[in-house]
Amino acid sequence: MSGSNEFEKVAFDDEIDAHVQALLGALDPARTDPGYWSRMHLWVMNSAGPELARRRRVATATVSEVVASWWQTLVPTAAMAAALAAFLLFREQPKPAAPVAYMDVEEMVTEGVQGPVMPSFETADVDGGIVMVNEIR
Repeated sequence: MSGSNEFEKVAFDDEIDAHVQALLGALDPARTDPGYWSRMHLWVMNSAGPELARRRRVATATVSEVVASWWQTLVPTAAMAAALAAFLLFREQPKPAAPVAYMDVEEMVTEGVQGPVMPSFETADVDGGIVMVNEIR
């Protein structure tokens, strides 16, 4: 990082304090080989050249051409997903479990509690449900 150009060095100095920069400087390959970063940049650009040229040729494709190129993969995948969803939706549903009675819940809450238990008070909720109040001492 520190061997590339002055702009990168200034940005590097602004982001990281001197102590951390000194520690990370030991990992910089340009420390022992001054031309490392320029050679790496040249190597990457040369290696990516054919792929970049191919992408430039494809970049002129219209929306309909892009959709047509996806057609062979997209349509069978969507059909398979729809079939799987239909199978999962229409398979035989398991029977729902029996609802837990209120006394069962109260017994579960008070199980293992020592001492006298006040009687529970049941009142009607605004929505018509039952509210249970129980105090354990």
